Amino acid sequence: MKEKEEVVNINFLKKVWYSITNFEQYPVMATEGLLRAIKYLTILTAIVTVFTMISSLLQMNKVIDNLAQYIEQNIPDFSITEGKVTMDLEQPIIIEKVKYTGIDKVVINPLAETDEQREQSEEAETVSGITVFFFSDKIVLISKIDEEQVNKQIYTYSEFVKNYTGKNIQTFNKAELIGYLTSSKMMQFYIRYGASMYIYLLLINIIYALAVSLEIAIFGWITATLAKIRMKFSVIYSMAIHSLTLSMILNICYIIVNYFINFKIRYFETAYVVIAYIYIAATIFILKDDLIKRMQEVERIRQEQKKVKEEIKEQEEPKEDEKEEKKKEKDKEDGEEPQGSEA
Repeated sequence: MKEKEEVVNINFLKKVWYSITNFEQYPVMATEGLLRAIKYLTILTAIVTVFTMISSLLQMNKVIDNLAQYIEQNIPDFSITEGKVTMDLEQPIIIEKVKYTGIDKVVINPLAETDEQREQSEEAETVSGITVFFFSDKIVLISKIDEEQVNKQIYTYSEFVKNYTGKNIQTFNKAELIGYLTSSKMMQFYIRYGASMYIYLLLINIIYALAVSLEIAIFGWITATLAKIRMKFSVIYSMAIHSLTLSMILNICYIIVNYFINFKIRYFETAYVVIAYIYIAATIFILKDDLIKRMQEVERIRQEQKKVKEEIKEQEEPKEDEKEEKKKEKDKEDGEEPQGSEA
């Protein structure tokens, strides 16, 4: 009874440890059911997502610091009053080497005041990927995959500022913008950005983890079929979820290392899945080995029982012969007694 309680109440840290170091515990953890396995996966994914979100926040902080520095050194003085930019420019500023992943080109062109001039600028400067245009009274974000797939989003400066600061600021200049980007006032932006990024990444990571674990479970089911082991798919799916543990822990390490030294592993995602494959396959073959050992043990016991029966039979045969002899002697004596009486 005590062993059953231990199986049902394995805590989270023990599950992590068992999932990495002890293949024999996989069937035990699978007895808890698929729902508990999914709960375990959700908690583990939430922990991984925390590190992903922190890395994203630190990257965003670098981007904003670089942006403030770039504006200070390369952008002429400007002011925004009632949603319109005033800047002393003779020609548009085009930034093609953007130090932010996700944006491929930035065009600052307050000189294009009419819709026709803006459209000409967009047609001339839009590249594959994401191009951001800063016009006199609006910001245009164009996402281009190919000639047919082009998505266009338009913001006013007031909307743009409110989205990032949460405040309705109508008037500011270059110095005020740089001061704001480098001040503690950006903390509100980082909190909002971190919260929204965490929720978004958590949902994406949970869906991805469930899909990958399903793929591993299918592989495990095929392996179990080839190994001639009959198992419920829900049990295999539970074991597949636990087989992802080491991969997810390595993913945390990869996120940390990648932030500090920009270390890239080309086939990390492939290795992520292969490690889980190895774990689920090893677990199934260990189960197969245990099953063979149990069958051998059952056969050994059967042979022992057969041997004992034969020994008992051998011991009983002389007794049967002795009884038969005694019976014959008795019958003989009974047959001779009347003759003696007659004599």
